[in-house]
Amino acid sequence: MAPKPSRRRHRQNEPQGTRELILAEAMRLIARDGVEEMKVKDVADAVGIQTPSIYKHFENRDAIIAELSRNMVEELAQFLNPDPDLPPLAWLETWVKGLVWFYASRPAYVRMVLRDLATPGGFEPMVAALGPVEETANIDAVARFDDAFRAAYAKGVDAGVFQPIDHSTFYSMLFGAVLVSLAWPYSATRKPFGAAELDRLQSIAVAAALHLAKKI
Repeated sequence: MAPKPSRRRHRQNEPQGTRELILAEAMRLIARDGVEEMKVKDVADAVGIQTPSIYKHFENRDAIIAELSRNMVEELAQFLNPDPDLPPLAWLETWVKGLVWFYASRPAYVRMVLRDLATPGGFEPMVAALGPVEETANIDAVARFDDAFRAAYAKGVDAGVFQPIDHSTFYSMLFGAVLVSLAWPYSATRKPFGAAELDRLQSIAVAAALHLAKKI
């Protein structure tokens, strides 16, 4: 078995605050090794600081994951916000492609969400940051992107383009398919995600969304 690549990646000279570097390296390690394998010492080594220096910024490992969780939902709300004046089909296509691109470009978030889904009651650091899983819809950032989605989708329904849907089911099917596809390990021929693979997954996700949404 090939040895694991070194976790050390010195970045002291980069024009970025230590707290931001800690979060960036934590995301890199989570993306590469998984949530459970992300250790405070490894993050410190990657940033190029001593482990005690981490605790000047974060109480513990869970606090790092909690901060990443808050960042994730805020970034998602800002990102999944296509122009509501687009024609309904173009709006939905833009939204779905954005969902795929968001998580494809942030693989640590994929692993975090799947870890949360795999834990009855939710992954503890994420619950600490965002609240109980059954109250996810009440998170301010989630409510913002949900409200924007519902308003734009309703325009499509009024225009006779979309059929009424259960939004929770739509989200679960789209988010679930995208997240699992990005993390799927059970293929001997699976290649790292490049532009062609991203385009393919975006096209598949758009087709699935249209199948759910388009009025027959």
